[in-house]
Amino acid sequence: MDIKDIEYALSVIKNRSFTLAAEELHVSQPALSKYFSNLERTLGLQLADRTSKGLVPTYAGERFYLFASDIEKAIQALDTEMKRIMVMQKNRLRVGMIRNFHQQFIAHTIESFNRRHPDIELNITQELSKDIENGVARGMLDIGFISEPSISRSLDYRALTENYTLLAAPAAMKLTDRAVDVAGLPFPWIDINILKNVRMVMQDESCRFRKFLDEFFSREHFVPNIGMTTQSTPDALHFAELGVGPCIISDGYIGYITQPKRIDVFCIGTPPATTKFGVIAKDFSLLPPYADDFIEIYISAHIYAAR
Repeated sequence: MDIKDIEYALSVIKNRSFTLAAEELHVSQPALSKYFSNLERTLGLQLADRTSKGLVPTYAGERFYLFASDIEKAIQALDTEMKRIMVMQKNRLRVGMIRNFHQQFIAHTIESFNRRHPDIELNITQELSKDIENGVARGMLDIGFISEPSISRSLDYRALTENYTLLAAPAAMKLTDRAVDVAGLPFPWIDINILKNVRMVMQDESCRFRKFLDEFFSREHFVPNIGMTTQSTPDALHFAELGVGPCIISDGYIGYITQPKRIDVFCIGTPPATTKFGVIAKDFSLLPPYADDFIEIYISAHIYAAR
């Protein structure tokens, strides 16, 4: 039995008609009928009863369809994977980056990577986490740097760093007197519940960070008073700077503060909340060596900056 046997028999059993299957497969109906009969003869089993109302799968035909469908899906997945690997081997690395503070390391990473691999074309895309995640899952990107993936079952993930979850509040709210310094935290800590009844700027449901925030609020037994929503964390921070209301960000977005005197920043959560930042790939074991080098250089840039 070969792949064509599986493809033809699946179409016949699915359509319960030689005519419809022949149209789907773009072959002649007599040729397909003969092919199907030869397969049954080879198997020594009848896969379908020929009736006046069409083909009716036998028990053997139903079992054949069940197992052959899995084989066909595996073949399609194999074909997709081989095409993906072939694309990656064309001296090109496609990288997705989220727009946050971590992009400060990208210039150093690109410079070092180009010195090490001058013949490799880099394709850098800056998108939302969900778009990078989908791009890697579909094979449109080779690697992506994001927070924890939401479709982790289909992706490999390596955590690189942890980011504190922060409250960014307009300085006019004068919250600094209600915050406390805690050893080891990069910013004063404040109880999120002091914002009860305060209208907040919140990321909307299209942002992956919003899911984390909803879970965080549940753990803290806090119900936010949402005054407005926006589709990105940098935009939420911008509105906080304008005095619209406080927002919650990851410390990876600190670099987006353009008017530090107008914003006070605090750690929040008991214990202080954090999110992970890392790199995703369809399968790290299938990446070309230069992709591993890019990740290693990027990690080294983080370590160097932390010193």
